[in-house]
Amino acid sequence: MTKEEALTYYDEWQQKYNAYALLLSTASFDAETIAPPAGSNARNEALSFLYGEMHDIETDPKILEVLEVLKDSEDPVLARRVALDRRSLLATACLSKEEVTAFSREQLDAFDDWQIAKHEKDYARFEPHLLKLIEFSKTFAKKREPEKDPYEVYLDDYEEGMTRKDYDEFFELIRKEISPLVKAVAAKDGFIDDSFLHRYYDKERQAKFGKAINEFMAFDPSWGYMGVSEHPFTDGLSLNDVRITTAYEEHDVSQSLYSIVHETGHAYFEHQVSAEYAGTSLHRAISSGMHESQSRFLENYIGRRESFLQNLYPTLQELYPQELKDIGLHEFWKAVNVSRPSLIRTAADELTYPLHILIRYEIEKMIFDGTADLQQLNTLWNRKYKEYLGIEVPDDGVGILQDVHWSGASFGYFPTYALGSAIGAQLLTAMEKDLDIDALLQEGKFTAVTDWLKEHFQKHGARYTFKEAVKLATGEEFSPHYYIDYLKKKYTALYEL
Repeated sequence: MTKEEALTYYDEWQQKYNAYALLLSTASFDAETIAPPAGSNARNEALSFLYGEMHDIETDPKILEVLEVLKDSEDPVLARRVALDRRSLLATACLSKEEVTAFSREQLDAFDDWQIAKHEKDYARFEPHLLKLIEFSKTFAKKREPEKDPYEVYLDDYEEGMTRKDYDEFFELIRKEISPLVKAVAAKDGFIDDSFLHRYYDKERQAKFGKAINEFMAFDPSWGYMGVSEHPFTDGLSLNDVRITTAYEEHDVSQSLYSIVHETGHAYFEHQVSAEYAGTSLHRAISSGMHESQSRFLENYIGRRESFLQNLYPTLQELYPQELKDIGLHEFWKAVNVSRPSLIRTAADELTYPLHILIRYEIEKMIFDGTADLQQLNTLWNRKYKEYLGIEVPDDGVGILQDVHWSGASFGYFPTYALGSAIGAQLLTAMEKDLDIDALLQEGKFTAVTDWLKEHFQKHGARYTFKEAVKLATGEEFSPHYYIDYLKKKYTALYEL
């Protein structure tokens, strides 16, 4: 096979793969947002069948031959595309169509029961699914790389090149440097009043505020759509079809605000990858840590600035004149930056957030080490929350059932949330050398931030590993110390320690 023939086949294969991926993503988005729950059985049956058909495309012997021909291309962009596709397809090729179909069906059923179990605080309903997904995951990891630690397989899937050793060192730094600060801040609980955030805020007016956030952040309806789901998420169907969701909590008006800002960070990355990479693995295979760096960047390093809130708070006050009539902008800003050990990861403050991730990382390691009692995972969860955050978990709905990830067998994903925060802190330092961020936000020029991110980071998509991309954007090797220094400086000042 000549390289020209291989390229032609590669392009044709990519088109077919993209068609299935778009169909499945659209159906999955609908299932999590607008689809009637009574239709889940037929829907899941059809989707699991389509995942099986997609497996046939992924394991086509000829495409693997094509990628072998093209893997040493002198074109660095093509070489990277091929490397990413080979990495993905070789991981899939060792599994049978029947295994993939069964696994997909279990994921779909697990998600449906997770939603019910969370609302009913009934871990027993979800537990059989979780145990099956753990078994699937362990089996698949051994099939893929028999000599490798199974958990390492999944850590590398979500962030290429990252190992347990890397994450152990990273989280040890978090434990050593941040845990004492968390305790010092917790000792001053009540220093900042945030009680007004937990007054009653009806969902209808929160939805109107959500549209105002969309407008200020230039989340353009020509390429972006926002819906509502149990757990906020982003789905990039294509370069110009990016969909996000939020969730409304009527006794925490800040939760939907920051879920929207967070998911919009993901959305911009999906939308701002270079157009020449559209429909290829350079757009599709962006690592989780890189993606989370963009969502956490907008959520925290931009969204929790007073200059950002200055543009939105008047609208919120207009929507809730009684609830916020006695609260000024500065008071609101301090309130949304309060740090306090809490149960819910997605609503956690910046300072305690990495401890939520540390808990999940330790549990996942134990699951794959065989040191966790799989019949008592909810008890293990509760014990970790007491150990690291000093709080009792009252029920499984706000405990082990709070996150959607394990219903999809997304083991190895959680560590990238903390890694993404650390990447974002280093990008922030670089951005501040080029932009007066607060002045731009005060003038309503939000897109100056997203334009900088596009030019320095997002346009490359998955062209580089996260370490290469960070060095390209900042001129320095990745260092988690930017993150540590940011948290120490911010919360020492905020709490006058």
